[in-house]
Amino acid sequence: MSNELPRDIAGEVAVWPEFRMGVNRVRVELSDGRTFGNVMVAGDRVVGVLGMEEVPFVASDVVAVTDFADAPLPPGY
Repeated sequence: MSNELPRDIAGEVAVWPEFRMGVNRVRVELSDGRTFGNVMVAGDRVVGVLGMEEVPFVASDVVAVTDFADAPLPPGY
């Protein structure tokens, strides 16, 4: 699956404070209406989703994103 975010979405994330060095923690909304929190973004790429073995979506399907850095972490993190 492609992990590169649409350019406008990546640009929006790029100006937010980082969650950890070089990484933003975001919530994404996909074109089919599904949402995922705890999505880790480095630069213009989705690099993982906390608590999941693999990223369960194609990053180019992201239509909206919100900063998720201050949300409680899932258990074990």
